[in-house]
Amino acid sequence: MKKYSILFGSLLATALAINAPQASAFGISSLTSAIPGVSGGAASSNVSAADIDVFIKTAQDADAMIASSTDYIFRALADKADIEKYEAGMAQARTIADPKEQQAAIDKIKDDEVTATQKQLASADIQQKLNGMSKEKLKAFGNAAFTYMLGVLKDKQLADGSRALVTGVAANPVLVGRLAALKDVVSSVSSQAVNTAKIGDGLVKIASAGKVITLPTSSSDKAKAVATF
Repeated sequence: MKKYSILFGSLLATALAINAPQASAFGISSLTSAIPGVSGGAASSNVSAADIDVFIKTAQDADAMIASSTDYIFRALADKADIEKYEAGMAQARTIADPKEQQAAIDKIKDDEVTATQKQLASADIQQKLNGMSKEKLKAFGNAAFTYMLGVLKDKQLADGSRALVTGVAANPVLVGRLAALKDVVSSVSSQAVNTAKIGDGLVKIASAGKVITLPTSSSDKAKAVATF
């Protein structure tokens, strides 16, 4: 599980780099297989519109994996009162007329969900809660944990490839019009670093403690279906 400790540290380093004022600070490594057709860290005319599409699609997939898995893990571990508070907060947020204010409220509630989930995973009675789950519920929990960490691995792959892609797009007059949108996606990938580390550390500890859950070993692993409550 040392691999995951290195992974979280790398993601956090990327987040710090991308949030720095330097416009060129995107990513921490050379481009990986997340961006086919581009290699190394050099700005390259080999970057294509398809490379941008793959990057954005992979980021969207990773985001969906992390979001759905977080929601399941939260509901599997939280008390009924906490779940009801979360649902009431989300319902209230969705009534806000201003789109920006609504999204800000939803993001705050989701951040609170992440924090609550992290606390549950780190609690002294987490093993007791897992032992008390039915076989079916424990399998569903394991699927959510696996898919969550797969999303984290995909984000890491994207973070490693972001510098070369952004540099390549910036140097390509045909693609430069898509640079702003690409930077938004890169920034979004990095912003997940802190939150994924919060929950990820807890899942890694559970996986290390026994055979309750297994975690993916590669970003190319297939996601497992995440149940809903």
